Amino acid sequence: MNQNIERIEVFLDESKEPLQVLTSPPFKVKLDTRQIPDGPHTLRVVTTYKGGQVEEEVIDFEVDNLPSPFIDGIDDGQQVRGEVEFEVVTGDYAAPKSKGGLSIVGAVVSAILVLGLVWFYFAFSPSVTDVVKGQAVEAAGEGAAAAVEGDAAAGKELFAAQCASCHGANAEGAFGPALAGNPIVENAASFDKIVKEGTNAGMPPFAQLTDKELADLRAYLASLGGAGAAPAAEPAAAAPAAEATATVDPAVMSEGETVYLTNCAACHQPNGEGLGTFPALAGNANLADANLVIDRILNGAGTMPGFGGQLDDQKVAAVATYIRNSWGNDFGPVTPDEVAAKR
Repeated sequence: MNQNIERIEVFLDESKEPLQVLTSPPFKVKLDTRQIPDGPHTLRVVTTYKGGQVEEEVIDFEVDNLPSPFIDGIDDGQQVRGEVEFEVVTGDYAAPKSKGGLSIVGAVVSAILVLGLVWFYFAFSPSVTDVVKGQAVEAAGEGAAAAVEGDAAAGKELFAAQCASCHGANAEGAFGPALAGNPIVENAASFDKIVKEGTNAGMPPFAQLTDKELADLRAYLASLGGAGAAPAAEPAAAAPAAEATATVDPAVMSEGETVYLTNCAACHQPNGEGLGTFPALAGNANLADANLVIDRILNGAGTMPGFGGQLDDQKVAAVATYIRNSWGNDFGPVTPDEVAAKR
């Protein structure tokens, strides 16, 4: 680091108050894009030196949080007739462009946990080039995580708190991939990198986890072998037989289809086949658990937002009934009373 740097101030858009003041390395800015509107924005970075010299850099970037889709081919409020064709685009991010001596290291990632969805790792040249070197050393040291001995019991508690909502209570997979028996667990460096940095496919970063906690997670998941999915599979298989005896009201199915196409189809697709990180609902045995379905619709999970604030009990029950009885699923109806009990 250049010892002559007194402070670095980061301003967002036209704000007169700095978003963050940096006085010591590493110079990392934490920006939660959920708190600012989608669209173009500007970061203004002012570096003040001890001798009084001031340098200013400006970075333009655009916020487009997942899973909100971009609709190409039909405008808001447009009158249409007959058959309409338009394209739904999700997750197309453009890396922000740097100006002058300032660059942004890293990428925009989806997130809902801890400090935010976007981490801007940046360094100033030539004044703070050591910061970039330091981050390279950190990346090179990731392989050392494999040497840390993990505690499966501690890992189980950590998994329940941080991971189970997406990957299932027994790591059998739910709204995220199964981890029980997954070969990625055996590759410590790859596993730790994915967990710490997240993925462009929608998994948020867990950069706050220590090497010991990551080792605990790996130890727990390794202890499951391939049997972790068994406890969840039994109720999933048993539930349809009990629920399928109830009659599904066609009117409720019709209402549920409307709610689904309006709120869910952009990510899970109109045919329920899913898209990328958004799981398929067609033929999904996890939908047999009505409480799980209701909870996900109300509260969301991972990159999926909750709809509890915008859908009433009747609409939640209708869309839950629709997805549980479409595309080869036959798991019976969900009632508004069941939804109300979960709020």
